[in-house]
Amino acid sequence: MKEAKRNKVIFVCSGNICRSPMGEALLRHAIEATDKNDPVRKLEICSAGTSTVDGILPSAHSIEALESVGIDISSLRSKLLTQKMVNEAFAIFAMDSSHIDSIKRRFNNLPERLFRVLDMAENSEEKNVPDPYGGDLPEYLEVRDSVASAIGGILRYLQNETKN
Repeated sequence: MKEAKRNKVIFVCSGNICRSPMGEALLRHAIEATDKNDPVRKLEICSAGTSTVDGILPSAHSIEALESVGIDISSLRSKLLTQKMVNEAFAIFAMDSSHIDSIKRRFNNLPERLFRVLDMAENSEEKNVPDPYGGDLPEYLEVRDSVASAIGGILRYLQNETKN
């Protein structure tokens, strides 16, 4: 059986409607600012949930939190994390430790690069991104900013890992 090409960078949370779509969009936005020849541009950036169904819109507050910084996620839809996605993962960035545990329990053939998002943030004492589901807009703005604080570190890490 042919080994799947590991070219996906997957952000993972529970429902794939709040935190992980933000991570996906923020990293895509950061990659757009890189040099046109940067190998990181060959990676497919996506997101998924450990406990969701396919096709749900991002939460209204997630959409609004990113619109306020010029990023549109209204076309994204939730996806359940699958073994096929894991097989294709170059790296997985989970929003909290429970997602890492779930991934390790449920899937095999894990990528070597399996992290919590905030492991890549500089000066972050917190390691888990809180779930804002059901909260108000300020909670979503805090989550956006928390995830955004790790994007530079994630981008630098991916750039380093894709150099050949």
